[in-house]
Amino acid sequence: MRALFIHGEKDLRIGEKPKPEPTADEYLLKVASVLVCGSDLHYYMEGKLGTRVVEQPQVPGHEIAAWIWDDRAPELGLKKGQLVAVEPSRFCGECHYCKTGIPNLCTNIKFQGSPPNPGAFAEYITAPKEAIFAVPDHFTPEMTAALEPIGIGVHALKKADLQLADSVAILGAGPIGLVLLQLVRAHGAGKIYCVDPIEYRAKKAKELGADKVGASYEEIVEWTDGKGCDLVIEATTSPNAFVESVAVVKAAGRIVLVGIPTGVNYSEMNAMPFRSKEPTVKICNRMGEVFPEAIELVLRGHIDIEALITHRGTLDDAIEIFDRQGEHKDGALKSAIYPNGIPE
Repeated sequence: MRALFIHGEKDLRIGEKPKPEPTADEYLLKVASVLVCGSDLHYYMEGKLGTRVVEQPQVPGHEIAAWIWDDRAPELGLKKGQLVAVEPSRFCGECHYCKTGIPNLCTNIKFQGSPPNPGAFAEYITAPKEAIFAVPDHFTPEMTAALEPIGIGVHALKKADLQLADSVAILGAGPIGLVLLQLVRAHGAGKIYCVDPIEYRAKKAKELGADKVGASYEEIVEWTDGKGCDLVIEATTSPNAFVESVAVVKAAGRIVLVGIPTGVNYSEMNAMPFRSKEPTVKICNRMGEVFPEAIELVLRGHIDIEALITHRGTLDDAIEIFDRQGEHKDGALKSAIYPNGIPE
């Protein structure tokens, strides 16, 4: 079957690999659509994500919609050919973190698309039953694939401890920032400020309900008369993101770090502003078991997925799609790749 491989920094190729054979605990899935995530772009643009380095051809992709393509589908209460969402994390279920309700910190986790685990930019994949989620009949492949990044937003929102009428600063209007903007608005936030140096992304934030948008965190300081916001959600790739988050948080406020900085490390910071404000700081690592909540949010109309997905193509278009999204060209926010062709 055909699949997409990252061979190293800026080296993306279409190749062949054997069609996977499911084990007794797995089911065969025909991939419908996979969305390009920021972590996919890290692997492509940098050849690595932190300590996880592409050392051999790696199939990326973990935001997945697929059709169950297994004759055993009735075991799951599904029909062969039915559209499903796929949780990319494979939790062990046995470690301390799995048993205490924080499986995203599983010490034995395997994550699709993260070396050396193959991802979903391929014609077929396999998945265990606990990773397969039925979706409502009216869900499209793109709506279904978007449940994973929406889940990241759900996980971050839980950490944020959002209070009714809290002022919120969102640094970064990429897909995750825009998901979180919609989530905080739906959950009772007060004033929402969003900044992004890329003009079309800031404009999209305004369309999705931000009260004020701009290009720099300094504008948020100005808009709040120097007081800052109750909650700061950081969703950029900037190494300066932590410094900027401290600059715009209100004293005794909260900061949630969601973005992964380029090079993975935050820049040095002056500890005194941080100390003087005493903010609560939390950081997100993927997500827990939140797919049912993500499905419910879409059903209730809290997330406008169509506003996030700007480009579509097949595996043959992948290099162009990765470059466009990675270099922020042509208004790209989120891109959908259809390994088996775009349905008519």
